[in-house]
Amino acid sequence: MNENFKSERKLFRDTYTNKNLKKQNVINVLVELTLDYNFIEILQGFLVENVVRRDTLGVVYSDEFDPDDDEYFGEDKVLFYYYYGLDETQEDIVNHEELCDYLGVACDFYIKKYPDKKVEVKNLLEQIKGKYQIKEN
Repeated sequence: MNENFKSERKLFRDTYTNKNLKKQNVINVLVELTLDYNFIEILQGFLVENVVRRDTLGVVYSDEFDPDDDEYFGEDKVLFYYYYGLDETQEDIVNHEELCDYLGVACDFYIKKYPDKKVEVKNLLEQIKGKYQIKEN
């Protein structure tokens, strides 16, 4: 892995820590989705609650399950899972407000890298916040 690749990811992860956002599985998933995928499409997926899922990482919304299901993990929650190898998958669960906090950091990081996408990214983030009635702090 080249040094620039690793340092960009470390800088991205450190940005979360500096904002007191510490759920590592959410961070790991968002770092990969932001840097390794089409981030605009990822945000569009968050807007319609249909985000990438792979064997190695993914996002699951709680309303995909009936409250009586064993897999149900609470109302208005989002689960991020990340595969660490050796059959070790870990997960973190956030509410919609926390989701928007984590997405906000990802959006800011992406905009620094691609300033020409600022309007589109900010618009999608605002739509996601509006969907969950999240007010600015």
